[in-house]
This record gives sequence, structure tokens and C-alpha cells, in this order.
Amino acid sequence: MEASKRTALISVWNKNGLEDFAMGLADLGWELWASGGTADAMEKAGVSVRRTEELTGISSILGGRVKTLHPELHASILADGDARESRALEGRPVFDLVAVDFYPFYKAMDMDPVSRETIELVDIGGPTMARGAAKNWHHVISATGSDVFPSVLEAIRNRSDDELFRREMASRTFSITSAYDLHVSLKLEEGIAPALRYGENPHQKAAVHFSWPKEGFGSAEVLGGKALSYNNYLDASAACSIAADFTGGVPCVVLAKHGNPCGVGCGESASEAFQNAFRADRVSPYGGILACTTTVDMELVKELKGIFLEIVIAPDFDDDALARLQKRKNLRILKMPIATDSALLLRSIWGGLLVQEPDLALETASEWTVVTERKPTPSELVALDLAWKVVKGVKSNAIVIGDSRGTLGVGIGQPSRIESLDLAVRRALRENNDLSGSVLASDAFFPFRDGPDKAAEAGVKAIIQPGGSIRDEEVIASCNEHGIAMVFTAVRHFRH
Repeated sequence: MEASKRTALISVWNKNGLEDFAMGLADLGWELWASGGTADAMEKAGVSVRRTEELTGISSILGGRVKTLHPELHASILADGDARESRALEGRPVFDLVAVDFYPFYKAMDMDPVSRETIELVDIGGPTMARGAAKNWHHVISATGSDVFPSVLEAIRNRSDDELFRREMASRTFSITSAYDLHVSLKLEEGIAPALRYGENPHQKAAVHFSWPKEGFGSAEVLGGKALSYNNYLDASAACSIAADFTGGVPCVVLAKHGNPCGVGCGESASEAFQNAFRADRVSPYGGILACTTTVDMELVKELKGIFLEIVIAPDFDDDALARLQKRKNLRILKMPIATDSALLLRSIWGGLLVQEPDLALETASEWTVVTERKPTPSELVALDLAWKVVKGVKSNAIVIGDSRGTLGVGIGQPSRIESLDLAVRRALRENNDLSGSVLASDAFFPFRDGPDKAAEAGVKAIIQPGGSIRDEEVIASCNEHGIAMVFTAVRHFRH
């Protein structure tokens, strides 16, 4: 083999487009290698091909389970630097292109996860070759999936198969293999992972997949009630993300529903924390989630009499409290740590994923800047700290009004900040909560002075917000006029 001759390894399950792809490469002077049925199909089409058994010494073993899992074959894929040059000079192939199409595991969707038919649809050799080629992208084009073969051939013809193209193909390969592995994992988890009857709505199929090592909800002990639903997991996750910022101090209770807090309270005991959370909204928690940062005791359980909850989450339960809760047949009881989740956040969009770091920032009073004439009092500082922790977990635009014990009114997800503020005030007044001397937290800056003006009308005496508006001076002037203390954190906590 000439050292300069380009070489491709092709191994496909789906033969659609194989003939055009192989002939196109052959016409460009490429030397083609293939295994098993792929080689048969290429020979039938009149394409010159060398079989991988020339290199490996085997056509297949274990009834076809092993054809391409051989060190010589993978050395030809992975060789770089001096080793690549040496192999080429010795007449041994080094591949410039690896074109692979996997076994159709999608056919196993309705199969028994433990059946032989399902197991045989798991491709091992294909993803291994594809990943090897992707790792060696400086030298090798990793063409994964027969749908990409035409564009790869076109890039080679146009001599646009440069370093950027190869890197893009490598990234694509790892995306495809990770999705393939996830589908296999989900299938094998059937009957092991908790089953979901449906997704957000009854006509949507859904599943839950826990990462390894298991933590969070994957490590939770379900001590009572039926399996969690898709929406239960979303709401429970929202409740725990807020509660996590209150661990290590006095007991805290979070009441949440539809991904947002109805109320958050702290106190000397779990029952007192619940009272301080429940006072903010005695209507919405019906059918909601309760997350407690400390052990659930009988005093807290007594407070829950007559309140329908979907889930109670806590790091532990007293025996008598647990026995009482377990009498509620439909109440899910989860024993699990309340802790910060530091994993990357993934959200699907049409045609892709958004990936970001979790919002772990938590500014303290020593980092705040007082921007008004009046400084917050010690009790206001405590209340501002609590409200700032809560607003971080409320969907934007977010406004939280509260005091040193917890929330008094929460404004959630309105198109404008003033509407969220109005909602927070109305909810507080509906519950007959006195807002005189209360504090307010805003997840992002106030764009106009109408925000603090309205807050002053309600009785708010201290505000915490990021700052950064072009009208900050107007907002500060409003606070000074009303005798409101205001601090800037310089950090925004949007949650969409």
C-alpha cells in the first residue's frame, strides 16, 4: 500500500446509500476495507474491497458477535504520530475514515428488556470503532450513521474535510454514541428504575433515568405511597433546590407546586418552620410538595392534618411521625439528603441541548453594597438573606416579600417585574399578612422606580436586588424618598 493512499474502514448495518458512498470513495482513489455483510454488499455492487480478516485473521467468532474487536484493527484506527507513519510504511493500513452505522436498537423499544432478541440488538463493535475514530480526529474522519455519508463524500470531493470538519464529526459521533448508550440503559432499567405512567400529560410517554453513582432522587428511600410521577419529580426537585440553600442552620420547610415555592419558612422546630411557610399561601400547597431540611417529627405531622400533599421529603423521620404519615395511602414519603446538586444542567431545545453550570452562587451580607441613605437593620439583614435565598429558586420574573421567619408573598413568572410584585402583594394580603416592615427580594434589577414605589405602598422597608439598570439612580432615589434601605448584590438569579 502506498504511504500516501487514503484508506477507509466501512462497517454498516443499514446498507442504504452504501453503494454510492463506497463507489464515490473508490472513484477518488481510496482503498476500502470492510467486514462481513458490508464487504459482501460492496463486492456485489462491483466495488473493490479488502476484508478486515486480512488484518485480524478472523472473519467472526461467537456466532458473529465478534468481528471487529481486534487490536490490529483498532491500532489502524487509533495510530497517530510516529506509529501512524511507521504502520503506513510497513504496508499496514492506517485509516483516514471510519464509516459506521449501528445495529437498530430502536427496534427493541417494545421488547422485553431481558430477552435474547433485545440483547442482540446492542451494538458493541460499531460504537467502539466510531469512538476510536472520533478520539483520533486529528487524522481520522468519524462518519457515524449512514445519513451522513453523502455529506462526508461531498466534503472529501471538495477537499473541505479539514481539521474543523473532522472535529465536528468527532463531536457528532460522541453525541450519537452517548444517545445510543442512554437508549440501551433506559431499556435495561425497565422494571428496575421507578416506572412513570406518563409525562406531563397522559398522552406523553416518559421515563426516569438516574445517573451513577446514585444520589439525590436516585438514592431516595420511598417509605410510603405510590411511585412518583413525571410532574412529581419536577416539583420535588424544585422544592429541594430551594431547601438545599437552608441546610446547616435552623429547620426550614419549603412548600412547592408546579415548580415554584408557595411558601418558605424557618423556625426553631420543623413545625414552626412549616407555620412560617404556610402563612404565605394556604391555598396553593394543596396537592403540592413539602421539603424539610430536618427530621420530620410528630409535631410537624400534626400541623399537616387536613392538608393534602403529594410528597413529603426529609433526611429522616421519627418512627411515630412516619407511621402516621404512612396511613395516607396516596402520600409519597421520601427519605433522602437535602443537598446541593452540582451536576451540569441540561435542557432540551428543538434540535439540541442547552448546557449550563448550576446556579450555586449564594451571596452573603458581607458581599452586598448598601446604596441608600438608610442601612438595613440587623433583623432586616436576616430577612433579606432569607428572601434572597428563596428568590433564587423562583421562576422569573421573581419577587419575594418576607420577614426574618420566611415568606409572606411570592410573585412568580410574570412578563413584567411590576406584575410579579403586584402578585406577591395580592397573595400576601389575601392571607391577611401584614407587610409593614417587610423586606423584598427581586431576582433581577428594577428597570423603573415604579417597583420600589409600589413596594413602599405595601409597607416594605428593605429591598435586595442585583442592581445594574440604567435607571438605578431613579430606583435608589425612590427608596430614599420612602425611607427604604436597599442593597445591591451585583449577581442576578434568573430561573426560566
